This record gives sequence, structure tokens and C-alpha cells, in this order.
Amino acid sequence: MPLWLPELLDDPGLGLEVVAGHAGVTERGPVRWAHIADAPDPTPWLEGGEVLLTTGLGVKDDPELQRRLVAALDRRGVVGVGFGIGVVLDAVPTAMADACDEHALPLFTVPYEVPFIAVTRRVSHHTFAEHDATLRSAVALHRQVLAAVVAEQGIDGVLATVGPAMPAASLVAFDYSGRELGRHDPDGTVADLGVEKLWVTAVVDGSRTVVELDDHLVISRPVRLGDEIEAVVVAVSRHPLVEHEELLFEQGIAGVSLELARNRSVREANRTRVDELLEEVHSGRATSASTVRAIDRLGVDVRAGYRVLAVACPTGATSAHLCSVVEDAVRSSGRPLVGRLNGTVLAIVPDDAGAADAVAAAAVARGWTGVRVGRSRAKRDLEALAAALREARVALALDVPEAVRDVDQLGLPGLLAGMRDDLGTSDFVAGILGPVLVQEGPDETPLLDSLRAYLAHGCRPGPAAEELCVHRHTLAYRLDRIRDLTGRDPRSGEHLLDFGLALELHDGEADRT
Repeated sequence: MPLWLPELLDDPGLGLEVVAGHAGVTERGPVRWAHIADAPDPTPWLEGGEVLLTTGLGVKDDPELQRRLVAALDRRGVVGVGFGIGVVLDAVPTAMADACDEHALPLFTVPYEVPFIAVTRRVSHHTFAEHDATLRSAVALHRQVLAAVVAEQGIDGVLATVGPAMPAASLVAFDYSGRELGRHDPDGTVADLGVEKLWVTAVVDGSRTVVELDDHLVISRPVRLGDEIEAVVVAVSRHPLVEHEELLFEQGIAGVSLELARNRSVREANRTRVDELLEEVHSGRATSASTVRAIDRLGVDVRAGYRVLAVACPTGATSAHLCSVVEDAVRSSGRPLVGRLNGTVLAIVPDDAGAADAVAAAAVARGWTGVRVGRSRAKRDLEALAAALREARVALALDVPEAVRDVDQLGLPGLLAGMRDDLGTSDFVAGILGPVLVQEGPDETPLLDSLRAYLAHGCRPGPAAEELCVHRHTLAYRLDRIRDLTGRDPRSGEHLLDFGLALELHDGEADRT
């Protein structure tokens, strides 16, 4: 407990007596330190909360200086003035006493027999004892916070541990997007002020802020993991936090940081398992049974339907932070499975049309630019997971201004994205293009390039030949060669669809590998 002026005045060993400013004895706040000075204006060396001890030497012959001294001490927030009797003056000057009465600044006499060091020793001993008690309580609270984290009580548990040690304050924690993570609000202050209003008030910049809100002070501190702000912890109080409350508040922030770090570690371990599943499915090594078992072990039910989202890492983001944003953004729709494949973040999410938009909005709210999200079609069974992964990644490559891109916007490539690797597609490509693929090589005629250019230009030989930088007769020879090898004429309308589908499937497989 701090030292209050009445306690100091009541010490029988000091013999202090109040002679003026009686009204301020119980109103000036706790005594933080004792300072000795005889200068006409010692306020440059004061911070507020001190007892000033003086013999009056600097102002003994000038009532105006005495009045100015008292006014300056009052403005600085001095708790009281101790006047040493018999050193320079035998009594307190009348002008000084009157000024102390006017400003309600307690003025007490210090007997000649009592040295000033006795008063300063009394104050310093109490101050040091108070600091020691504060540190001991902070250490004890730190242990309790660690216990709450180890016991997996969450951020609510951390705040509930710290809150009782700060009875004059309410506590609330937000994540980087303003979602409430936990609170300790025994008197309903947070609820009365409004969580959204507190979030808007708290987020000023990345440093500690103190803002007034409806007769309360909102003290906020960011919580960083690495270079990223992961959360903001807010204390709401009617008065500024005193020193020991600041120390306790720091313990709460440390506890929230530890809880977030623990949560991140758990998430990263889960993502690693999802990474392995995605790689197995993508490579074709996963069977339907192994995929079902892996999904079950991850604790996610996709039987009601799912989609896959592919999210490109936007400017300013890291893969780990992007995964966290995706997980948090779609959690309200159901628990997602989030992992990484070849530099792209992939999420298996419940079949909720708003999930992709929520991810894009959360990334923008984080301050990232260049947000792109590819969305697959809805799927009903896990045998279609490989197709959904391809659809989402193909949609991600779509060149449109919207942040969310649907595979259905891609037409034929989007349709084929879900077909590749399904039963019969490899045989179909081999049946149409097999003889050409056998002929193609580093020293052979580029038949596939010629067919691709011919179809891309709407079967017009002139523009196709120009793109290939060959004569039209050369292009005609190559098309004849394709006809002879495959038994299908690229110039015939009945074979155009076959060649188009086969090329799309072949090119898509080449891109995937």
C-alpha cells in the first residue's frame, strides 16, 4: 500500500504538526518521495507526488516569492510542504501559510531536533517496501498466469487470473481483426461502453495508447509475435494505472502472448499434417480410404459438402500468418483444414458460399494487398478432393479484377480442371494425341505447337502460321501429318472437339507436373 500523508504526519517519532492547508491533508494523493530544496523554485526537479522539505532560505525575505513558490508546488502536484523550524526562521512566514491555505496545500513544521533525513528515511523505507511488495506480487501473478496457460484455460483464463489483481480496471483482448478473444469485466464496464467502440478506440497505432472514452481511460497495448501484431489487450479504468497496476498489466500481456504462441504452435503442428495430406492427394498416392482416415484423424466432418479455397500469399504476408487469417476467417462456418502445397495456401472448408469472401475481407483488413482466392466447385465425397484441389488452383490463376475467382468462370479449362486424373482421361489423351506425342521430340517437327496455334486462331491458317513464324504451306504439311498419324483431320469439324479436349487435358497435366 502507498504511504499517505496522514500516516506520515501521525508518526510519533517525527513530531510533525500541520499549520496550514488542512483541507488538502487527505486529498493530495499518496507520498511517492521526499525532496529537500531551498531554491525559490524547485519544481524543475519535481515530478509530482513528493513531500518538499525546506528551511525557507530561498524565499525568507520576500512574501511574493513565498506565494509564487506555493502556487508552483501546487501546480506540480506536491503532496505537502515540510518547513524546518529554527534553522533559518523560527516560524513559518505568514504569507506562505496563507498561500498554502488558499491552495489547500498541507504545510507542516519539522522540529529543529528532527533532521530532514529522518523524514526522507521514513518515506524511502515505505517506498522501497512498497516496490518490493509490488515485485513479489508481480512474480506471484506471473506464476499464476503461466499456470493458466499450461492448463490451457485460454485467454479468458489469463484475463481472469490478472483481473482480480487490478480491481479498478476491466480487461478485454482482441485479435488483429477486432474479434474479441476474451474479457474480464466484473462490473460490466466493457459491456456498457460497447466492445466495438472499444476496439475502434484502442486501435490507433502499433504502440501503447491511452485514449479517453465516456469518462474512462482506454489503455491498449499490442501483442506481437515476430513482426506481426497478433492481438491488442485493453484495460479500461476511470483513473490512470499506477505503477504497480502497470506492472500487473504487463503480466497479463505476457500471458496473452504466451497463450497466442502456444495456440500458434498447435496450429502449425496441425497444418503440417494437412500439408502431408495435400501432397499425398496431389501426387496421386492417396487412396480414398487413406484420405478418409486422414480427414477423420484431423477431426473434421466434410460429409455435408465442402469446397477447396486456394489463396495466393499477398504482399506483406508470410505463409504462416496467411494460414492463421484463413483459419480465423472461416471458423464461424465450421473448422477448416488449412495447409500449403507448392507455395499456395489451400483450405478445405464447409460448403459455405461466403467463406472465400470472408478470407479476402480478412486479408484486406490485415493491411495486405494483392489478395487472390480461387474457389472450387462444391464436392460431396472425398474421392473428388484431388479434383477440387485442381479446380481451386486453376481458378486462382484466372485474370480478373475480383479478389475471389470461381472455377466456373474459366469455361472449358475450369470444366476440365475437375476431370484431370479421373478414370478415362489419360486414355482419352493417349487415344487422340498418342501417335503425335510419340513422334514429338527435340529434333522432330513441333506438331503439337502447330495444332495448338491452329485451334487458338479459330482454324485460320494465316494467323496461326504468322504466330509460328512459318509459311502457310509448312503449317498445312504439319496438319496433314497430324491427320496421317491420328486418323483424325484437324480441318474437319467433327474432330475439332476431340483435339481441343485432348490438348486441354494434356496441357493441364503438363502444368500440374
